[in-house]
Amino acid sequence: MDRLRLPSFIQAQIAGLLFGLALAQQPLKKPNTFRLESLTREGEDGLLIKYEIPFDGMVELRLLAGKDSVVYFFQWPSLQGKRERRLPGAKGLRGTYRYRITYKGIEYTGQVTL
Repeated sequence: MDRLRLPSFIQAQIAGLLFGLALAQQPLKKPNTFRLESLTREGEDGLLIKYEIPFDGMVELRLLAGKDSVVYFFQWPSLQGKRERRLPGAKGLRGTYRYRITYKGIEYTGQVTL
C-alpha cells in the first residue's frame, strides 16, 4: 500500500499546529515563594501569623534562640492564598527571636520581636 504523500509545507503546518497544542497544555508556572506579612503576639499564650502562599502545602515555623536552639515549633497544612493562623502554645515567649519558616522545602529566615 502506498503512503499518502503530503507536500512539505502542509507537513510543516501540521507539525506547527501539534507543537502549539502541546504548548497550550502546559500550566502557567507561578513562583513558589512564601510571603510573611506579620508575626505578632495574640493574647498571653498565642501567636498570630499572616502570610501568603501560591500553592497548597505544609508550613513549618520555628522560633530560634541563641545558638539555633528551637524554643517554639508548629506545623500546619495550608491552602493557597492570603491566610492567617493562630498558633497555640507560645506562652512565655517574649523578646527577640530569629524565625525559620519552611514551605515546599525552602527555608525563609528573619527576625521578630514578640
